[in-house]
Amino acid sequence: MEQGFFFPPPSSPDLHVARVLLDNKRDFLLDYCIPEELEKEIVLGSYVRVPLKKGFSRGIVVDILEKQNSERLKPILRLENQQLTVPPNILKLCRWIANYYCTPLLSALQAALPQSVRSAVKPKQDLLLSLAPNIDLLLFQNKHKRAKKEKEALAYLQKFHPVRLSELPQKTGIPRRTWNKLLEKGLLRAVLTEKKKASFPPIFPSYTPPQNLTEEQRKALDFIGQQLENPKPKPILLFGVTGSGKTEVYLHAMARCLAQKKQVLFLVPEIALTPQLLERIHARFASSYTLGCWHSRISRGEKAHLWNQVLANQIDILIGTRSAIFAPFRSLGLIIVDEEHESSFKQEESPRYHGRDVAVMRGRLEGSLVLLGSATPSLESYYNALNAKYDLIELKKRVEERKLPLVSIIDLRKQKQRASRTETQKPLSNRDELISRELKEAIEKRLDKKEQVILYINHRGYSSSLQCSSCGYVLPCPNCSISLSYHKIPGVLNCHLCNYSTSFPSFCPVCKAGKFKFLGSGTEKVEESIRKLFPSARILRMDSDTMRKKGDLEQALRAFSQHDYDILVGTQMVAKGLDFPRVSLVGIVSIDSLLHLPDFRASEKSFQQLLQVSGRSGRGSIEGEVYIQTRTPYHPAIQFARHHDYLGFAEQELEFRKSLSYPPFYRAIMIRFVGNPEEKVKYLAQVLTREIKEKIEDNTTLVGTPSPAPIVKIKSQYHYQLFIRTLKVLEVSQKLRELLLDSKETLGITLRIDIDPQDLLK
Repeated sequence: MEQGFFFPPPSSPDLHVARVLLDNKRDFLLDYCIPEELEKEIVLGSYVRVPLKKGFSRGIVVDILEKQNSERLKPILRLENQQLTVPPNILKLCRWIANYYCTPLLSALQAALPQSVRSAVKPKQDLLLSLAPNIDLLLFQNKHKRAKKEKEALAYLQKFHPVRLSELPQKTGIPRRTWNKLLEKGLLRAVLTEKKKASFPPIFPSYTPPQNLTEEQRKALDFIGQQLENPKPKPILLFGVTGSGKTEVYLHAMARCLAQKKQVLFLVPEIALTPQLLERIHARFASSYTLGCWHSRISRGEKAHLWNQVLANQIDILIGTRSAIFAPFRSLGLIIVDEEHESSFKQEESPRYHGRDVAVMRGRLEGSLVLLGSATPSLESYYNALNAKYDLIELKKRVEERKLPLVSIIDLRKQKQRASRTETQKPLSNRDELISRELKEAIEKRLDKKEQVILYINHRGYSSSLQCSSCGYVLPCPNCSISLSYHKIPGVLNCHLCNYSTSFPSFCPVCKAGKFKFLGSGTEKVEESIRKLFPSARILRMDSDTMRKKGDLEQALRAFSQHDYDILVGTQMVAKGLDFPRVSLVGIVSIDSLLHLPDFRASEKSFQQLLQVSGRSGRGSIEGEVYIQTRTPYHPAIQFARHHDYLGFAEQELEFRKSLSYPPFYRAIMIRFVGNPEEKVKYLAQVLTREIKEKIEDNTTLVGTPSPAPIVKIKSQYHYQLFIRTLKVLEVSQKLRELLLDSKETLGITLRIDIDPQDLLK
C-alpha cells in the first residue's frame, strides 16, 4: 500500500502492459499494467492517470506491449480524459519530430495537444432566452409606458426566439442589464445551454464566384487532380508570380479533395493577415461544408471544442497557423501551405519545428497531397523541386494578362549629393531625405488619379535609435545589446526584444547635453513625412503598434479595400497576400537594414520581401509601378527583384550557398548557450564544442567555433552559439541528443538545439 492508493492484486498475473510518457518529465517512460476493467478503454494515445511514488501523475500511453507477468507492475488508475486520445498518426508524427528536431517526445506531444485539450476545459455555459409562457405583452406595455428598452426587448424575443443571452446585446443594441432585469421579473424563460463556439471568424457577407481559369491554372489543376488520386503523392511546389491566381488553384483543388470525401488542412503564416483569403474560402465552401479556424487568438475553450470537432470528423476544412498541422484528422487528403517561404512557420520555442517541413512529413506518413505555394519559394523548397523530390508547377503569367509592375530604383546616395549642391539655396529637411523627389512626384500622380499607394518600411516606431548630438552616445537597452527605438506616440523609448520602456530623456546620461538626433526611420516617421507632404491625403498606418486589438487589422484592411484611405504605410504586414485592385504604386522607403544582417539568408529574405511587396501593385486593371529607395542599388537582391527574376536570383544564390556548404546543400544546426555570467556561458560553449567535435565531426559534418551571437545579450541573458553543417542530420541529431539533452552538467546554462534554424541573430 502507498499513501492515497490501494492496488488490489490482479485476477490474472498476465496483463497487457502500457508504456506511459509522464507529464512534466523529460521523456520519462514507465511501464504500468492495464487492469482488466480498463482493457477495452486503454488504447495507444490514451491520456491516463498513474501512481508515481507517493502520489500520482498523468501521461500518454505511447506503446502497448504484449501480455506478460505484471505482478511487480502498478496498474493504471483510470482514464484521465475520456475524450482525449492521441490518434496513432499524430503520435507517429510526434515521434518523427522528436527524432529529427532533437527534442523530447513530451515537448512534441505537448505541441500537438494544447493545454486546453489535455486539461479537458469545460465548455462555457449560456442562457437560451424566450418569452415566459402566458405573458400578456399588451398589459405589460400599458403598465410600463416608460420602460422603452424592456418593451423593445420583449418585442424582439416575440419575433425571434429563442436567442442566446450572449448574442442579444450585439444583435439588438439593448444592454445585458435590461435582459437580466426581465429575467428577474419572471418575464423571460431561460434554458441553460453550452455556449456557442466560434469555429470561424466573423465574415462580412461577400460572394466571390469561381473565376474562369487561365490555361496555366487549368494545367496546374489537372496535375493536382491526378496526384489527389495517387496513394503516395510527391509534394508539389506551386511557384506562381504575384497575381497569377494561386488562390483560385487552391480553391479548385480543395473542391476536388472534398468531393473525394476527404478533409483539407490549409496552413497560413498568420491568420490576422489573411482576411481576404478567409472570405473567399468562406464564400466558396461554407454553404456545403463545415469550416474551422485555428490560431493563437481563439480561447482555450474554443480550441478544445475545435480539436474535438476535428477528432470526431465534424470539420471538413481547417484553416490555421503552424500548430494546426497537428489537427487530428482521420482522412486528410490535402495539405496546403500558403506562402511556404515565410519564416513564421518556424517555431522558435521547443520543439523548434518548421510547420512546412512537418506538413511534408505528415503528407508522406498519411498519403496526403502537400501543396506548397509561393511567388518567392524558399531556396530549400526550390532546390527540392530541381532535384525531383517535389513536383514543380509554374504560373508565369498574371491573370487576365496583367503586366508585372515596372520597378524603378532610387539611389539615395545621389539624392544626398544633389541636396548638398543646392544646400545654399534650400537646405534639405529630414522629410525630404526620407521621401525622394521621384517617389513624391509618383505619389502625387497616383493621388490625382484617385488611385491608392502602399509605402513599406521594415521598422516600426519613429526612429531605430536616439543619439546625443554632442558626444554621439546612443541610448542602449539595459537588458539587451541593442539600442532603444523611439516611439513618438506615446513619446517613449522601447526595446523591441525585451519590451523595456522608458520616457524620453531630458539630457544625455554621459555628457549631460540636452539635444538628440533621431537615427534610422520607422513607420511613424514615414507617416509624419507623408502627412506633411500630402496634407489632404487619407493615410492609414499598419504595424503592431496600431493593430493591437482583436479585429483591428481586419477592419483596417477592409477600410483600405473600400477606398476609405489613399495611402497605406506599414511594415511587412502590408506585404502578405493582400489584393487591392486600386493600388497602382508601391514605395519601398528602405530595405537596407534587412540586406546587411549577419545571416546567410539575409539576401534571400530581402529579395522575397521586395518581390512580395512589389506584387501588391498593379493587381487590378491599372498598370502598377514600384519605387525602391536604397543606398546599395547594385545589390543582387535589388537588381534581381527589379526584373522580377526569381530564377536568376536562385541560380546565383544557390551557387554561393554551395561554395560555402550552406543549406540547402548541407543541413544547418544551431546550438545556443544561454545564461549568466558571460564568462561561464563562453566556458561551457568551448568545453561542449570540443566534445561535439570529437563525437560528430567527420567528412560529412562541419563544426564551427563557438562565438557570441550577433545580439549577445537579450533579457539580461548572454547568448553564445555554435553553427554546424551536416549531410546526415538525423544521425547528428541523435548523437547531439545523447551528448547534450541527456547531459546534466551544464553549470546552470540553458542549451538550445535548433535544427534548420531560420534566425541566426539571437
